[in-house]
Amino acid sequence: MKAIRCSGCSKLLARAGQFDTLEIKCPRCGRINTQRATSSRSQETTRGSTDNPVDGRQASPRRSHLSSHAAT
Repeated sequence: MKAIRCSGCSKLLARAGQFDTLEIKCPRCGRINTQRATSSRSQETTRGSTDNPVDGRQASPRRSHLSSHAAT
């Protein structure tokens, strides 16, 4: 894992594994820090890839059980 530090005040912001682009606002000085990966990941692991083995579709997001119980 790579240590991500603020470019303004050197505060440790995160420890990250693989990422394409990472943007973090420093809580100490408020600077926006952008890190880009030195090597790109494969297309199969990017966000939005289909991982449903049956038909290739993504699962729909689940609704909270609280949303179906509206206040009367």
